[in-house]
Amino acid sequence: MEAIPSPVVAIKINEWYKHIKKFNVKDAERLREEVRKELDLMEEDEQAILYFQLMEFRHQLMHDYLNPKEKKVEKSEYLKSVEGQGKKMTGILEYYYNFFQGMYEYTQGEYLKAIVFYRRAEKRLDQTGDELEKAEFYYKMGEVFYQMKQTHISMYYVGLAYDTYRAYKTHSIYMIREINCLTVVAGNYIDLETREKALPCFFSSLEKAKALGNKNIVFRQLYNIGLCYKGLSETTKSISYFHQAILEGEPIGEKLFQVYYELVRIHLKQKEFIEGQEFYEKAKRQATSYHDDLFLTLLDFMEKLFFKSANLSEVLEALEKLENPRGYPYMEDLALEAAQFYTENGRMDESVKLYEKVMYARKQIQRSDCLYEFR
Repeated sequence: MEAIPSPVVAIKINEWYKHIKKFNVKDAERLREEVRKELDLMEEDEQAILYFQLMEFRHQLMHDYLNPKEKKVEKSEYLKSVEGQGKKMTGILEYYYNFFQGMYEYTQGEYLKAIVFYRRAEKRLDQTGDELEKAEFYYKMGEVFYQMKQTHISMYYVGLAYDTYRAYKTHSIYMIREINCLTVVAGNYIDLETREKALPCFFSSLEKAKALGNKNIVFRQLYNIGLCYKGLSETTKSISYFHQAILEGEPIGEKLFQVYYELVRIHLKQKEFIEGQEFYEKAKRQATSYHDDLFLTLLDFMEKLFFKSANLSEVLEALEKLENPRGYPYMEDLALEAAQFYTENGRMDESVKLYEKVMYARKQIQRSDCLYEFR
């Protein structure tokens, strides 16, 4: 049988990648199997094999994103096998390698590492002539810089992505990407303490999600609106939207422990301890079932501050578990809450210690400005 030309297989891998980005699982699985079969009949081509291995990795990222509760395959092994072959990748494959590795690091909460790989990918971004591929890259950059509180850099990248997605909004997947961009923009406005600018972005996203009939995004935007009103100290509206989020999220199996956690904080701050305890128990049960160590740490902090004696050493010990790039924003937020708690209760020496922790966390966040790699 005549060997299949490698460019034919590469084109099919391109199609596979398009379906992965659109979360078209059935089509992605079908093309994956077709490519696997054709690789056995393909003419020898190291670059095509590397391209396939990288796409296997990207396919697994899609699968884990859509099925977060399933046991995850050790995805890093995919890229280690590619690296271990010691074969030089072309410009476009070098782009994919670093872009996908950055996505993996992001899912692990390793934002600094993600940025390093994204920066490397950016040097090869011109190798792809696909505007939507560039928009995908820009969105990921905006997303990770938002997580690192690099607000203006995030706004720059997400703006580039948003302009492209708006031009393609006739397709539902790109309207979802448009919603994602608006959500990041709103998050940046919140970090700039201009929540009044964030609210229109969230409400616009909510209406777009309803028009698409996407209940998961409707849930997420209701939660975001609740957070925004909480930050504006409009507690009644905040609680209302959190409860709407619960009503939307329960029937579709959404993770509700984040909503419960915010209701815990609201009720405890208002000294409504019965309600606070109720939502605390709900949050802890669900966070435990999802094995979410971050939120279990946050809940542990709330327990030590509000449900126990608020012993300073125990509170500080709980904060130390947030000693990482992903945890510093939470450390800043919770340390400030603890400082206010101690102040209200006349425990000024302990309050000072917590304000020092606030400043420490802010300094660690600011240090993330030094993210650039010169090679």
